[in-house]
Amino acid sequence: MSEEHTAGEQRGTVLNGHEQDADDNEYATPPEVWRPLDRAVDGFDLDPCSGAEPVPIAPTRYTKEDDGLRQKWHGAVWMNPPWSSNGDGSAKEDWLRKARNEAARDAVDVVVGILPVDASANWFHEHVLKADAVCLCDRRYPFIGQDRNPSFSLVVFAFGAVDGELLDAMDALGSVLLDGDRHDPAPQTTLGGVADGA
Repeated sequence: MSEEHTAGEQRGTVLNGHEQDADDNEYATPPEVWRPLDRAVDGFDLDPCSGAEPVPIAPTRYTKEDDGLRQKWHGAVWMNPPWSSNGDGSAKEDWLRKARNEAARDAVDVVVGILPVDASANWFHEHVLKADAVCLCDRRYPFIGQDRNPSFSLVVFAFGAVDGELLDAMDALGSVLLDGDRHDPAPQTTLGGVADGA
């Protein structure tokens, strides 16, 4: 069964008994990445890939034992899937396919996820670059469970309803692409009837 917050437990409080497993390749998203995104969607409702973080990101959490790939998702979803490759990249592919399918359901508003940038991988082109919004982070964020900066860049992506607040939060993390074009948070406009160079 999924883990639900108790009435006294609040988002951002440390989970009891949390320890990073040294034999595990799952690392928790740094708060400076997920918290602005969380605020932009008025709070994530579901974290289907929970278990690595010391603080809950959403009131409903599916752990490895719950198998978030087999569950129905709802509301605003945060997804930091396992980054393991299963030897063939299928873990990322499975989670991205699930995210796209769930985002198309009426019960899901938006799925926001994070993965390492890997432009050489099929999953990156087939899923991430087809997201409704894609943010190429402009710095490397150390994940909880690591004591050094990662040797890779990150991509934050969103499938589903992407509003101005979410775009602004993503833009604060790096360069945002919408339908393949770079998002401009402050576009220049022209005045009606005024010719260029006048």
